[in-house]
This record gives sequence, structure tokens and C-alpha cells, in this order.
Amino acid sequence: MVIEADGEIHPLEIKKSTNPGTELASAFKILDKGSVPRGTGAILCLREELSVIDRNTFILPIWMI
Repeated sequence: MVIEADGEIHPLEIKKSTNPGTELASAFKILDKGSVPRGTGAILCLREELSVIDRNTFILPIWMI
């Protein structure tokens, strides 16, 4: 899923896993080639705590939204 807000696109990936792999965020880099800048993205999952993959991508527990 991609959300556009404030002139940026924010990629979201939704997974049922409690431990999604960081390779899922590699697909977000494709959006860097577009004309609209990429903002912060996230992988929504069943993990219990908030984590960071890199400076632009979070692993976000679904219960936080």
C-alpha cells in the first residue's frame, strides 16, 4: 500500500508475521526512482515492539495504529 500525504509517498507493507524480514523493505527503494519523494514507510505486523529497519522504514506493531 502507498499513502500520499504532504507531497511525499509513504509505503506500507502488511504482514501476519511477528518477525518480518528486513528484505521486505527493499521493495520500497523502487519508489525512490519516481518523481514524488519517498517519506517514511513501515511494515505493519504482529511484533510486540516498535523497531527500525533503516532511517526511513519502521517495523510497526499493528496494535499501535
